[in-house]
Amino acid sequence: GSSFPNGGLRATHTAAAFTTWDRSSPCIVVDRVLRVPCSFVTHLGAAIDDKTPLLRSCDAVNRQGLRLLKAIGFGTDAKAI
Repeated sequence: GSSFPNGGLRATHTAAAFTTWDRSSPCIVVDRVLRVPCSFVTHLGAAIDDKTPLLRSCDAVNRQGLRLLKAIGFGTDAKAI
């Protein structure tokens, strides 16, 4: 089994999480070490960091903004807001 930081137990397979590269933020080099900005989600897609909800919100605003532009007939060829 796997343990929570507070001492509780969980099945090991529920402890899985994934990082994804946040391409909206630049990579930086600090002390000769490449730092790649990432977001962190569980295997079920739940956000376990502060950045993932922000990125999801930005995507939603972009999608709805494009939808609005197309609905009013302006910027029908736009790809991003």
